[in-house]
Amino acid sequence: MTTHDIQRISTQIWNAKQANDMTEVAGLIAANARFVHMGITFDKAGELEVFNEKIFIFKAVDLAEEYVEDYGSTAIIFKKLILTAVIGGNEVQNPFVLSEVFTKTEDGWKLAAETYTRVATDFDTYKM
Repeated sequence: MTTHDIQRISTQIWNAKQANDMTEVAGLIAANARFVHMGITFDKAGELEVFNEKIFIFKAVDLAEEYVEDYGSTAIIFKKLILTAVIGGNEVQNPFVLSEVFTKTEDGWKLAAETYTRVATDFDTYKM
């Protein structure tokens, strides 16, 4: 695994979510994956459903900082970003630290967990 490989897969997932291509997203996610969005937790089917039903629509992502930690068969991307999305029909913009956990499977690297944590301090001075 290289840092570049994991970042490439992450970018594929984000681009597919913004294009609402859940078929592509589904192929990059582990079957038992979990997603935490500000207190709401989904399994893989639930995550795909909220995008398919357009409950979540990602409009823009402004990435401020990113790094990858490599643990062999597991890798974690930490991202500091501002996400603009439409949630339940309302456009919102939130500063987040995002953790994306990837695991190596027989079918290659898959996203196993994704957690959004809202930054509660000044975004510009917050350091990961």
